[in-house]
Amino acid sequence: MEVTCRKARAEDLEAINRLTDMMHNYLAGLYGLELSRGEIEEEHFEEEELENTYVAKKDGGIIAGYMSFSKGRDEWAGPYYELEHVVVREDHRGFGIAKRLFDILLEKAKREGLNIKTGTLERNARGIRFYEGLGFRHLSVGLLLDLQRRILNK
Repeated sequence: MEVTCRKARAEDLEAINRLTDMMHNYLAGLYGLELSRGEIEEEHFEEEELENTYVAKKDGGIIAGYMSFSKGRDEWAGPYYELEHVVVREDHRGFGIAKRLFDILLEKAKREGLNIKTGTLERNARGIRFYEGLGFRHLSVGLLLDLQRRILNK
């Protein structure tokens, strides 16, 4: 499978947002949560948000995945890039696409002398294994007092 990675463009938005929907529905399902259409659409990308977004295109022009990131700084990580999303179509997983996208950010961070920070939900074992395989280490724990009772205990 021939895959090329490049900066995202406006014509990629529909595919990026479909992948975003897929990711959020998968993660919500880990907790027995159904997101409303409005909640999902809040996560959609707009053209002006594509500055730090890259896509992986498969031969034939299919967008197989995307990655987005932003810049930040805190007392623990120092200056860093926040890896916000790495999403690959389910039928394209296992071909190294997420790693190829991540390598773009890794090279950028190395050139600029920045760390890379990311996070995922505790029940996303597949995502945690992926990040640990890239060398990420656990740094913080997010906690939720679920007063709305949105998250089902499983």
